[in-house]
Formats: sequence, C-alpha cells, structure tokens
Amino acid sequence: MTDKELRKLRRDDLLQILINQQKQIDDLNAQLEQGKQALADRDLAIQESGSLAEAALKLNGVFDAAQTAADDYLQQMRKRADELVAEAQARSAEMRQQAENVLKNARAEAERILGGARRDAETFARQAQAGSESQNQDGGEPAGDDADAKRKRRRLWGSKGT
Repeated sequence: MTDKELRKLRRDDLLQILINQQKQIDDLNAQLEQGKQALADRDLAIQESGSLAEAALKLNGVFDAAQTAADDYLQQMRKRADELVAEAQARSAEMRQQAENVLKNARAEAERILGGARRDAETFARQAQAGSESQNQDGGEPAGDDADAKRKRRRLWGSKGT
C-alpha cells in the first residue's frame, strides 16, 4: 500500500489494519510455538537415536533461524504500527486545525452579519427619530420617503404606533 493510499484512509481503517497486523503476529507466534514443539519432539528422537552433541548443533541452527525471522517480522510490524499511529495523529491534528479555521470563519461571518444588522437598526432608529420629530413639527403624517420609513419601522418592530 502506498503512502498516498494510506493518507486517504480513515482512522477506523488504519486501526483495522493495526488489528489485522496484530492477528498475523499472534498467528505467527502460534506457528512458532508449534515449530518449537516439533523441534523438541525431534530433539527427543535424536537423543534416543544418536549423539546428543550432534543433534544439539543441528537443532540450534534451526531455532536460531526461526527466532531471528520471528524477531525481524515483529520489529517490522511494530515499526509500521508506529508509523501508522504517527500518521493518524498528524491527520487528527490537521483535521482539528481545519475545524478551528471553519469555526473562526463562521464567527467572523456572524460578527459581520450582526454588525450589518446593528447598523441597519441604528439607521432605522435615526429615521424613526427624524420622522417622529418631523411629524411633531408638522402636526401630521410624514409624506413620501418618510411614510415608507414609517411602514418599514412598523414591519420591523411589529407595532402600529411609533
């Protein structure tokens, strides 16, 4: 599996790979134990049939080779597991950073919208104040744009009187 393919995997998939690797390690350990038992049986047969020193020399090489192979495999799998964990942690940190950026942008946009709404409210309030003052001076209903402003205020504030 290439690095590019590994980077595309989700955390669950990476963990599943680790679990599968651990199962393989357990299976190999079981096979190693079976091999050790078979060699022990052979050792007994050799002791019975020939020189103990000769049998020990022959079997020692087999055990050493099997143990070396098992150790090499375990070391490779642990290294790979460490790499996958480090990659998953890096990806997690990257995703956290992206989430923080999205949240920061959303807050900035909310502030921008809220600021616009506040400016609009202040504008409507000033227009209402100006309309109220002009109505008090004229003694009647405002005409033209002031009447539109009054309708907007009524819609905004939901009241019939200003």
